[in-house]
Amino acid sequence: MGAYFENYLKNVDAAHPGVAPSIRSTIDSLIPKYIKQFSFGDHLTGLLLGNVQSGKTGQVFGIISAAADEGFPLFVFLTSNKVYLYGQTFKMAVRFLDAFVVCGEDDDISFMESKLRKPVIVVLKKNGRVLQRWKNNLSSSKFCEGRPLFIVDDEADATSLNTKINQREQSTINRHLSGMKKLANSSLSLQVTATPQALVLQS
Repeated sequence: MGAYFENYLKNVDAAHPGVAPSIRSTIDSLIPKYIKQFSFGDHLTGLLLGNVQSGKTGQVFGIISAAADEGFPLFVFLTSNKVYLYGQTFKMAVRFLDAFVVCGEDDDISFMESKLRKPVIVVLKKNGRVLQRWKNNLSSSKFCEGRPLFIVDDEADATSLNTKINQREQSTINRHLSGMKKLANSSLSLQVTATPQALVLQS
């Protein structure tokens, strides 16, 4: 594996000895089949299924690190709209992804100044106002032009689904997420959940 992934594993092992082999196993089963084979011309959606409170975020950060080694420069990590859960995820990203530029929802300037010299991960709440603002940031920065966008949707069965599908309309959060993907020439959306029933049925 590459430098970003190995750096992440080093940070994880220092904080939580014994967890790294599980993360490496996930990467070994996913990266060769999906990330290395990504065409950089499609918009794909995948599902990461894990038990409740099973350390899914740690696994996802491993996937993000390995994807950065494979050429993905820009990541959007969507969390619950709850301030506590958002803050928890952001602090984890800062701590364990220290080789990345980690931006929170108010870090517009840091995002623009990054120039994608290093991989960038933006941690956002699933909130209509926040997503609208960052869709505009992605557009004005032009970082998505000619580059792939990697979106991680944590607890993807909550909020992100098109809750107006039966009215033949598109709900606000779902519309903003679709808009973000359309800014890039290709994207990979990873839906993360322990309860995938609604995701599978709607898709």
